[in-house]
Amino acid sequence: AKNYVSLFLNAVPDFDHVPYARELKSKKGLSVQTVVNKNLIDFYKDYPLCGVPPHYKAPMSDELRSSLYPPLQAAIRGKSQKEAANILINFVQTAFDYKTDGEQFGYEKPNFLEENFYYPFNDCEDRAMLYATLVKDMLGLEVVLLDYPEHIASAVRFTEDIPGDNVLIDGKKFLICDPTYIGASIGMCM
Repeated sequence: AKNYVSLFLNAVPDFDHVPYARELKSKKGLSVQTVVNKNLIDFYKDYPLCGVPPHYKAPMSDELRSSLYPPLQAAIRGKSQKEAANILINFVQTAFDYKTDGEQFGYEKPNFLEENFYYPFNDCEDRAMLYATLVKDMLGLEVVLLDYPEHIASAVRFTEDIPGDNVLIDGKKFLICDPTYIGASIGMCM
C-alpha cells in the first residue's frame, strides 16, 4: 500500500493482430491508409483513466508506424522545417473530425496514438500529442505540450528562424503549433 502504481507503458502490448484499416485525407490532398490492431484498441479502451503524460509517452505500435509514416515522410521529403511542419499540422488539423471527449465518450479521455486512427473523432490533447510525436520522429525537433485552461497545444523548437507566436522555456524559443486551430499555420496561436 506504500508503493505507487505507474500507468506509463514502456512498450506496446503484444496481442494477436486483428487489423482495422482507415483512410485519412487532409484538405490539401494528403492521403494516408492506416492500420491499427483492434485488440490493442480494446486494451486501451479498458485502460485506467489517467492524465495526458502516460498517453503522450506511450510508444506507437509498429502496425501504425509502418502504415502512417511512409506517406507522411514522402510528403515532407526535401522540404524545409517550416514547410514540413506545416504539411504535418495541416494533416492533423484536417484529416480528423473534431469532437470533445465529453461529446464522444461522455467523459474526459485522452487518446493513445492508435486510438486517433480508430475512433471517429479526436480533440485538442489527442491532436497535440499526435502532432508532437510526428514532429519529433520525422523532423527530429524538440517539442513540448502547452497546457492552457481547457486546451492543450504543442510548441516546437525549430533550428530555423521562423517568426510567429512563441514561448520561452529555459531560455529556448518554442514556436506555438496548434493542431486544433483549423487552417492556422505553425506560429499561430488562438
